[in-house]
Amino acid sequence: MSSCKTWLKALGLTLALVCAAAPSRAVDQDKFVPGDAEMVLVVNVRQLLGSPLVKKYGLEQMKEALKSNDQAQRMLNAAGLDPFTDVDRVIMTKASGGNDRVLVVVRGRFDPEKVHTAATDFAEKNPGELKITTEEGVRVYELKAKDKDKPGFAAFADKSTLVVSPSKEYTVETVKNGGKESGKLNKKMATALEKLGGNESVWWAVVVTGEMRKALHKNPNPQAGELADKLEAITGSVDVTRDVKVNVQIHTADDETAAKVKEVINQFKPILTALAAQAAAKNEEAGTAVEDLVKGIKLTSSQGTVTLRLDVPATLIDKLAEKQK
Repeated sequence: MSSCKTWLKALGLTLALVCAAAPSRAVDQDKFVPGDAEMVLVVNVRQLLGSPLVKKYGLEQMKEALKSNDQAQRMLNAAGLDPFTDVDRVIMTKASGGNDRVLVVVRGRFDPEKVHTAATDFAEKNPGELKITTEEGVRVYELKAKDKDKPGFAAFADKSTLVVSPSKEYTVETVKNGGKESGKLNKKMATALEKLGGNESVWWAVVVTGEMRKALHKNPNPQAGELADKLEAITGSVDVTRDVKVNVQIHTADDETAAKVKEVINQFKPILTALAAQAAAKNEEAGTAVEDLVKGIKLTSSQGTVTLRLDVPATLIDKLAEKQK
């Protein structure tokens, strides 16, 4: 967990320096996705920020939050960057080989030299938080966390690509080979990506690894162990427009396993219904909205895949937003 927290913090500081500083093809064609990727997450930042929902309820709040951070604002001004226009997409991958094989790729329009000037000024004024070195001809920004977690390492691959990793070696390796040696995606990941639409605001694919299966076998619930060996991948997406559409798919080896997975998931619906009822008892309107959400969950099973869908209509979002005022 500490490693995950580290690269998230590293990404946050990096974005402060940079920006606060046919479906499967979307990732399959990105040369920075490693061939041995076990997890791929894509956030279409431009699409998300341009959605009616975010424009109505989130964009101004984001801008105000940035304005309130004087240090980040000054750095952005110095680098000539606008995080709301200069970033197109963020891709996060986890490859086999340990927690250091996490990679975040930020796609957009950057001026590395301007960013470097701003970063150098920041490093001089904030000793201990940022260190700039050159490794094998690659300029590396070492983003030091204030706690005991490991630092993160960032570098520009080109004017449109920034890479971040908890490993200096992995960051340098990625920049030096320019993603050209990442290789063809492994069969399991390629198959998982084929299940996705790829045009949504956020989407992901995770292949079930041997390590995950071992963890499921240790689960006290005997059903988890029974299903472990026949789980193949989990894919999903969240599409944000005026409303929100959530789609999660659990891919298994056969129809029988999918039916059992569906049965396990269905066991949780009564719990959600009970929680909704409790919410309704405390606040009728909010509780009713939660009940509508639970009722809106659609669960199906077909061709070895369990699909969970949830549509959150604009009317419901407006109702919930009104209650927050």
